[in-house]
Amino acid sequence: MDTFMIPASKSLTLTDKIPNGNIQDYRIIVGCDGNFEYHGLLYFNISSLPNNIIATKAELTLFKCDSFHNDKSIEFIIYPIYDHFSLYTTYSRIPSADKFNGIKFYPMTSKSAVTIDITHIVSPWIKNASSNKGIMVSSIWNNSVASFGSALSTKQQIVPFITITYKHNDTTQNDKPHCNHDFHLSVQIVNSHNPVTSPVPSNPSLTEVTATGATERHSIFVVMIELVITRSNGTIDKYYVSDEYINSTDESLNINKTYSIPVVPALNTGDLVTSANIYGAYRGIANISRQTSI
Repeated sequence: MDTFMIPASKSLTLTDKIPNGNIQDYRIIVGCDGNFEYHGLLYFNISSLPNNIIATKAELTLFKCDSFHNDKSIEFIIYPIYDHFSLYTTYSRIPSADKFNGIKFYPMTSKSAVTIDITHIVSPWIKNASSNKGIMVSSIWNNSVASFGSALSTKQQIVPFITITYKHNDTTQNDKPHCNHDFHLSVQIVNSHNPVTSPVPSNPSLTEVTATGATERHSIFVVMIELVITRSNGTIDKYYVSDEYINSTDESLNINKTYSIPVVPALNTGDLVTSANIYGAYRGIANISRQTSI
């Protein structure tokens, strides 16, 4: 099976605090503060997915910007929406949502990221791409508000993304250009802090991971790097950073880039930096006039 990572390409916050406007920010705001409700909209462009595939799993990862608690009773929900949204969408013209296919999740924890299985939302998009209008993240029952990184964030580390695991629907090879998943990239942990002993690293801990390898000519390649931490109590936490490599040359692009991945809560005595993994996919053809970016 193959894996494809798609970062959010559009985002918006709608609230009855400004019914004829919206919030366009580095984060989406979700929930109810007792006076006003907030709904976050996200859109993921799946046009780069190979043809004729079946999604076996799709997970949404949201990066939290606040509300680091240990209350797993506060419920949020994700709905697929029926209408496209734009920068002119407002609360008074909020997109209609499929309230019968909502997915509950519980983000009020101390973790910096939340991963939600949204397979039954994404699967219909793959069968019929026109049904993909995006998703709405809501919670109006708990008088709780949380915020998550948005598509507008300048920090790639907090842009939401969907990870889709899929298989081909038949034995026919997909010859769609620039969807080759044999991308020849690897990652290595530079400063693991292992074993973590006193004095512990600062908060947040910064663990460096280096990605090396090469991407194809005239290509746009999106990567997601995963850092796995095993806490002293056996809990496994995962942290992510995403990036995009643009190669507009006639030669393959050599990659050698180091990422500083923040770990919150910080590493403590007995914690282990377990491993690092890299996922990625080609999402298009680079314009030959564009500058190479790594």
